Amino acid sequence: MEGYFQLGYIKKKHGFKGAVVLFLDTDNPSYYESINVLFVNDSDTTVLPYFISSNKKLKSNEWILNFEDVSSEEQSSRLIGKAVFLPENMLPSLNPEQFYYHEIIGYKAIDSASSGDMIVLDVIDRPLQPLIRVKNIETEKTSLIPLVDHFIKNIDKKSRMIELCAHPDLYTI
Repeated sequence: MEGYFQLGYIKKKHGFKGAVVLFLDTDNPSYYESINVLFVNDSDTTVLPYFISSNKKLKSNEWILNFEDVSSEEQSSRLIGKAVFLPENMLPSLNPEQFYYHEIIGYKAIDSASSGDMIVLDVIDRPLQPLIRVKNIETEKTSLIPLVDHFIKNIDKKSRMIELCAHPDLYTI
């Protein structure tokens, strides 16, 4: 979704008056406590604004939300499982050496252990460690590389390039 980042998703209904449980997929959920609008995935290319009338923390990364125009169980049922977005300008600032996963999608990737240039297709956020999926431009072969500090040699945001130093066998699996 161009210009937006995924904050989380609507996990389930809460009660019978339209409330929902929002799961926040972020390291710092409290940063977003004061938001008053969320953008809910309507299709592959559009999001719709939902204005928050109340929110209550259920767990550190789960909130009970009431939206202004959602007042029934039937209305809230349509939101279950939907991705929730915010504009990218609401992301907290990072240090120059840090990055958000969505930022590196589309970056050129190079690694002396791989033959040819690659492109970052996506980042798979796994519980134990995130994985970066890269595709060799020449051979069209995709590889999954653990996205850990040990395998990241350099990230150049200006030229949109990530330099990796992964084990050569990871490119042959």
